[in-house]
Amino acid sequence: MKRLPMFTGTLLGTLAATPVLAGDTLDLDDVARWKLVSVETCLDQAIDTIPGEPRKLELKIEGDDPTYEFDIEAKDGYTYNVECNAEEGLITEIEREVKADDPLFKSLAKVSQEEARKFALAVHPGKVVAEEFEIGQDGAATYEFDIQTVMGPEIKIDVDAETGKIEEANVEVYEIGNEPE
Repeated sequence: MKRLPMFTGTLLGTLAATPVLAGDTLDLDDVARWKLVSVETCLDQAIDTIPGEPRKLELKIEGDDPTYEFDIEAKDGYTYNVECNAEEGLITEIEREVKADDPLFKSLAKVSQEEARKFALAVHPGKVVAEEFEIGQDGAATYEFDIQTVMGPEIKIDVDAETGKIEEANVEVYEIGNEPE
């Protein structure tokens, strides 16, 4: 069973009704107490938004929001990452995965993959276990790195491919399905 990072007090403010004591490690039975919409509710929203075949599910914490992320292979041949707020059941973000040599991605990227990886690892030291190239709904290009941190949890970090700025860093709670690593 995947272990979650250690927290003191309540988990990320409003997420958990049950306090977690210092030294306690959260695991999936703790997640079961969170007030989340069903995976099916969010999956239905995701497939209604991007029709296709779901291939992977992740539950991650974005800020203080639990978020389901679905990888959906769409009929246009692309894989889309569709995020759904797990407390409200609403789609919050859609990104299209592309190859490193995608012409649009290449035209937008001013920061190399190697530079972006260094930025991500400087913030969260560990081992990069997966990398993606993404184009967001707003047309921006992003490198996404899944880092198995030295502290334990896996962190998903998005780096803006134009500026090199860290857009977000989220704790992955669990992942179901396959992702090339």
